[in-house]
Amino acid sequence: MSSLKVNQIKTKLRSMFEAHLDLADISAHDSERESKVLSRCLAAFAIYLRAGCSEKDAAAAVWDGSDDNGIDGAYFDTGDSRVLFVQAKWISKGAGEPEAKEIGTFIKGVRDAIEQDQTGFHARLQARLHDVLLRLGMPGTFVQLIVVSTGESVLAKHGGAVIDCFLHELNGNDPEPIATAEVMGISEVYSGLANDPLQGNLTLEANILEWSYVATPYPAYFGIIDGLQLKQWWKTHGKGLVAGNIRHSLGATEVNNQIKLTASTAPDKFWYFNNGITLIADEAAKAPVGSASKSAGVFSFKGASIVNGAQTVSSLAKTENDTSLGMVRVPIRVILLKTAPAGFGSEVTRTNNLQNRIEPRDFVAHDPEQRRLRQEMAIEGIDYQFVRSEEINPPSTSCELLEVTTALACASADPNLAVQIKTGIGRFFADLSKDPYKAIFNPTTSGARAFNATVVQRAIDNWIEVYRSRFLGHGCCRIGPDLQGALVGDRRSYANCVRRVFVTTQ
Repeated sequence: MSSLKVNQIKTKLRSMFEAHLDLADISAHDSERESKVLSRCLAAFAIYLRAGCSEKDAAAAVWDGSDDNGIDGAYFDTGDSRVLFVQAKWISKGAGEPEAKEIGTFIKGVRDAIEQDQTGFHARLQARLHDVLLRLGMPGTFVQLIVVSTGESVLAKHGGAVIDCFLHELNGNDPEPIATAEVMGISEVYSGLANDPLQGNLTLEANILEWSYVATPYPAYFGIIDGLQLKQWWKTHGKGLVAGNIRHSLGATEVNNQIKLTASTAPDKFWYFNNGITLIADEAAKAPVGSASKSAGVFSFKGASIVNGAQTVSSLAKTENDTSLGMVRVPIRVILLKTAPAGFGSEVTRTNNLQNRIEPRDFVAHDPEQRRLRQEMAIEGIDYQFVRSEEINPPSTSCELLEVTTALACASADPNLAVQIKTGIGRFFADLSKDPYKAIFNPTTSGARAFNATVVQRAIDNWIEVYRSRFLGHGCCRIGPDLQGALVGDRRSYANCVRRVFVTTQ
């Protein structure tokens, strides 16, 4: 069976990558030409599968040749901010694994790249090496080592130890490792080719808990899946898992880091905090086992793709603690398209990603200080609208969050707050636990002060509009109304402050 798989893999790899590879250094009469070409095809495939790039780009990332310092391919994945280093070996018999000596050479090359030592790399690689070294010098960049072959999926003891020691050297005891490693054997290569996600023929196996079935108008399943299964999906299929989504992994964003933190430290709460994932598939098959109960079901989904929840899956895939991941429960929906009208899958993808966006400012709805300010203003007959709404009351008896934020920042004794308003008010709501938000919304800020500051800011804005039209063609506004408000807030003469912002040009 291994020989059949090897031949099938050989044919598929050559059709995908050989035409894109640089093979000028391999003689047509080289007795090992086929093995060398196929090793390069393997390296390209590993990059293609894990980075989700095109076949041409994957082939262009292959370095294999003389003085490659043990590295057969290197690629910077912009989506995940990671550098992929690949060592590939074609094993015609379909058994065995790369030798420990070969692994050691590979690790030395990766170490040289990380330490910015270019002496072991051939001059032909300098341009591509320079780009990789530049990426490795950027904070937030991760490293992934991939050893791919048509042999075993597990390295022998000594080869595995070489990689483990190197990872420990890079990561130490850091709970957020910057380097990971993966071994891809004939099983992973065959599965990746047979279920090429970028060609839309991916098949996913899933054990779904507490599942239910929706029959009309289009069939669908929903239930719960554990985080460890999602990690395995990502490990097997890479970005192809979310090929149908409008976004792939966004990397180490604040939200994605929080997903990982919850999965690691509070897996039992994950279901309550996460919106889950939506999957579309052409069709589904359910195993007979457990059919009498809906507490758990074993499913196979053909033509599958995650269309919502890419950040959840990719973040869980980067969580190291598999024990915690096994405890993570993630809501899942699977929508089947076999009987749905043409284009319905695209419509599901679009609408699932066009929900009203939650903005950082929306989280002030849970801040006790905001509720206190609203109560204090309400007593005076003022409606403070700090929660986003389409309902807007007359300004004489109301004020809203953004204008109050602007007014308080300008009325403060700190001019930096006014500058931050001018450069982007959104930063005030990025973290509600610290400045600049806490500098203006704290127990010392009363409802009266907030509304009075807003009234003054409105007066300044109105004055600006009047004089802007009066000076049209004769002068220009040198600073914005926010900074002008800051000048007034600094207790200077109103008239002097507002006059100084215009310069007569004629």
